Amino acid sequence: MKKIRHSVLPITLTSDDDLDWDELDTISLQMTYKSMDGGSPWERWVDEFGEWFSPYRPNSNQLELFEE
Repeated sequence: MKKIRHSVLPITLTSDDDLDWDELDTISLQMTYKSMDGGSPWERWVDEFGEWFSPYRPNSNQLELFEE
């Protein structure tokens, strides 16, 4: 299988590789992994633009010194 979707959430996982049980188990482990510095497992994902994904919304009360 190359594509699975969640039955409740609007999430579809598509892979160029076959998604066998070992692949799905690895994905599950990676989603529960917390690094030594307490980082989120979401920080390991890259979006469709090749940018590192961050699930954190910017704090509107925080002054940004540099614009991206």
